[in-house]
Amino acid sequence: MRRLGLARPNLSLKGVTAMSTFSSFSVMGLLCVSAALSPVLGAQSPPNFSPNAGVGWVSQPGGLKPPASGAGPVRDDPAHPTISNNEFRLSGKQPTFPVADLSNPILQPWVREALRKRNELVLAGQPGYGPRQSCWPRGVPGFLLEGMFQPMFIVQGPKEIVMTAQADNHQRRRIYLDVPHSANVKPSWFGESVGHYEGDALVVDTIGMSTRTFIDDYQTPHTDKLHVTERFHLIDGGKTMEVNLHVEDPGAFTMPWNAVQRYRRVEPGVAENTPVLENDATSAVGAAGPLLEGTCVEGNNNYFGNDKIPVPQADKPDF
Repeated sequence: MRRLGLARPNLSLKGVTAMSTFSSFSVMGLLCVSAALSPVLGAQSPPNFSPNAGVGWVSQPGGLKPPASGAGPVRDDPAHPTISNNEFRLSGKQPTFPVADLSNPILQPWVREALRKRNELVLAGQPGYGPRQSCWPRGVPGFLLEGMFQPMFIVQGPKEIVMTAQADNHQRRRIYLDVPHSANVKPSWFGESVGHYEGDALVVDTIGMSTRTFIDDYQTPHTDKLHVTERFHLIDGGKTMEVNLHVEDPGAFTMPWNAVQRYRRVEPGVAENTPVLENDATSAVGAAGPLLEGTCVEGNNNYFGNDKIPVPQADKPDF
């Protein structure tokens, strides 16, 4: 498996250990972060997304959700709603690949055409698998679609926040706190994310996204002008994490647009991550926590019949 580089500001981050292996991540995940999150006396507390190592977050199905008003993300074509594997388990309906609604006014002509071509392939019965199924990194905001079956875990440190998807440990974001963007950001899989706390919210600003990533599971493309702002905060007494998303890309979209993603908290013995059907041996639902080591694929075999998007591989070991 090829090691995939992630952008970071060209700044000294003393005291923050690079987590290129699971073991270092595990150790950091067990560290007490309460001191880093302790607010100044009288100030509003920043959110604590990981009060202990067992707390994870499972995303709500249905992709990115539209805002209460205004321009929103690409959604399902009303004539072709997406049927997930879990919906199949409950209803017996045939699972389907996502088909995009091409009438969304945010789409520039070239983006609409790219989605139209993919829609045609899916509706013709062709596999709709994308780079994600071949173990390529999601990027931002696509990372927010991770964690539907197995949790996403968050580690908060004083200078850095790390978000890792359990189902595929190399789907990992790093957010550097209280620093500006680099003077010259080089495009990378997850871009360069810098963040800060505003009251009870974590605000993250991301630029420098590789154009090899997609916005969503419809495979909506973008340009190198993509700029994403996210606000992570807790609602429902800490049982739900909500992310308010703002996207700008004048090269791909006719206007800025907003979206929402929500996650439910899971924790062993408190809120288990149970399959939709009891004793379902075919379910991909993982345990509530703590984070388990996992990889997308143990070799370079491609089981999806799509050689155009091969599983990443290296010519020589990286160890």
